[in-house]
Amino acid sequence: MKKILFFTAILIGFNTVAQSKKIVLGSKAKNYKYWKHKKVSTVIKLNTLKHIDLKGSEAKNLKIWNRKKSETKIVLAKKTKIRKLIGPKAKNHKPWQN
Repeated sequence: MKKILFFTAILIGFNTVAQSKKIVLGSKAKNYKYWKHKKVSTVIKLNTLKHIDLKGSEAKNLKIWNRKKSETKIVLAKKTKIRKLIGPKAKNHKPWQN
């Protein structure tokens, strides 16, 4: 009996946590002002591997998880400011050039 009661309590607890998300619906979603709600920048971790030139059966049997990581980079993904360009400047704008 205790096991059944404990199991139902766990199920109810998981259900309440799963249903507690704040999802904006209706007119609030339509009139949502995203610039008023600050978003935390995302941290991206990049692992680079050394390139090994292998051919034949060595390349076929290489285990990718046995390769050594050469470098780990941490990158912050953040919002960039949008330029207000008009006309030919907007047409010829290259996003990689700030």
